[in-house]
Amino acid sequence: MLGAMNTATPQALVQAGFQAQNQGDTARAEAAYRQALAMQPDHAPALQLLGSLLRKQGDLVQAEALLRRSLAADARQPHVWNNLGNLLHAAGRSAEALVCFDQALAQAGSSPYPDAHYNRARVLHALSRLPEAAASLNRALALTPQPSVALLQLHAQIEGDSGFIASALATLDKALQLAPDKVALLHNRAVLLQRAHRPAEALAVHERAAALGLDAADAHYNRGNTLQSLGRHAEALAAYGRALAHDPRHALTLYDLARLRWRQGDADFDAELRSAIAADPASPLLPGVHAHLLWRAERHAEAAQAYRLALQHAPHAPGLLDGLGRSLVRLGETEAGLQAHRDAVAAAPQDVELRSNHAASLLVAGQWPAALAEAEAACLMAPTHQQAQALRLLAWRLQGDARADAVCDVQRFVQVIELPAPAGFSDIASFNAALAQELQALHGDRQAPIDQTLRGGTQTVGDIFEQGHPLVDALKARISEAVEAYVAALPQDGTHPFLGRRTAGWRFTDSWSSRLSQQGFHTDHVHPHGWVSSAYYVAVPEGVAEHPQREGWLQFGRPDLPLAGVARDTLVQRMVAPQPGRLVLFPSMLWHGTVPFSAAAERLTIAFDVVPA
Repeated sequence: MLGAMNTATPQALVQAGFQAQNQGDTARAEAAYRQALAMQPDHAPALQLLGSLLRKQGDLVQAEALLRRSLAADARQPHVWNNLGNLLHAAGRSAEALVCFDQALAQAGSSPYPDAHYNRARVLHALSRLPEAAASLNRALALTPQPSVALLQLHAQIEGDSGFIASALATLDKALQLAPDKVALLHNRAVLLQRAHRPAEALAVHERAAALGLDAADAHYNRGNTLQSLGRHAEALAAYGRALAHDPRHALTLYDLARLRWRQGDADFDAELRSAIAADPASPLLPGVHAHLLWRAERHAEAAQAYRLALQHAPHAPGLLDGLGRSLVRLGETEAGLQAHRDAVAAAPQDVELRSNHAASLLVAGQWPAALAEAEAACLMAPTHQQAQALRLLAWRLQGDARADAVCDVQRFVQVIELPAPAGFSDIASFNAALAQELQALHGDRQAPIDQTLRGGTQTVGDIFEQGHPLVDALKARISEAVEAYVAALPQDGTHPFLGRRTAGWRFTDSWSSRLSQQGFHTDHVHPHGWVSSAYYVAVPEGVAEHPQREGWLQFGRPDLPLAGVARDTLVQRMVAPQPGRLVLFPSMLWHGTVPFSAAAERLTIAFDVVPA
């Protein structure tokens, strides 16, 4: 047969090869394409067809070279630009892929090319450029009368990642109508249900996907997260174990498994993570994850060591440099730590977190003017960044700047409200007694999450206002009334970092319950995801409200930073006594924490964050 091809033209050979490829005879197709190229080396169709064939065979290097040669011979090939973009995206070169899809659309001109718009949306989604991804996908949808499952699936992913969970679920349901047994769609739906705080429904969908054969690391990992939300910790551990059996270096599983073990009081909480690092010492990812956990566990020397290990393989990674800087400054290695911070900011000067963390370390080092400059830069980049606002406010206070009192009038903005009992209860005391029983059933851990501010206590998992607990919902209604009044009473001031965010509406973002035991407390902190934050007291130890040393009280104004030459207790601006039925509302950017208490009884609270709608 090949002998007959010897007398054919390059175009005839390409046609014969294409026919052979469609019939599944890839060897004959490849021979035909190569024979055509031997006769005409710059034959654009032969180059692109051979490139596409080699890509399917896994030879990405040769495939890319052939596609580029085809485009060099004739750049007016939209489909080749599209194919090259797909190859580059699959190889992890998303930025280069985006250029190719743009070229595909440019070469297509006025001809509709929904596939290129769809692929462009895929790349933009992978790059977390969500508004642009949505725009590209909308163009693909507009050119496609009957959207495919793939289009709908990507549509749902972009909606979900943009925070539109209900819309994403509706879109995904349309895809499932077309492919009800497609396990990837079911898995995506389970993840969205989990994010919508509907873990029981999420678990049912996970089980259906598993019954249909889904057996992958991501699936087991996400099922483990759902089981955690349902308080089924042993099963969650087993699910994480199955994820690691598929992929021993699955970073998200290793991270959340370590966090769960920590909450369960396991001293060897990071065992699997350490083993994975030992098995893959050249990867910066897992040592970086480990370092983050060690920092949260306040094991600063070990965190610094882990950050250094990660930096051996990614020496210019801004997040790793930042973590090393924070750890070294806390260890007293101030100049080395600040240099690591400077290197991190130089590598990513527009990163607000890096600027904010640098400001915090400069405050610890006593370099207040420099800290103020970094905090100011962070506030300019992200005016709603609560940590940056808190650090700027602290720098002003330390330097005696009058702007501190003007921006955060603690007596004015911290409000104490005695809530009335919900309907069906004669008084707030009887309601709180019943609410305490409902909450106790939700506290199934042995210690607080590693990345939270509790010490000597536990915290509930998930958004407690969205879990359907009857008495919590009754309290939420009373709290909503109080928040509405608080926000309505705030004056208008568009230039103010707190008041300037005031709008006609607001919404809850997070909510949880904390339980502190004897000697328990909250470290001083701010709430990064809020605008207005809170504490509602369900139960407190007897006598705490009148305690002469104010044990268990809520205090405002003292930072968690070990400031050089400054006694932090002198920075306390206001203290509020805890009393059952009392709600305290305050700006999320205001430092706050609690004083440890010696009583044997527990302190039970509910807290939440609010942001403008």
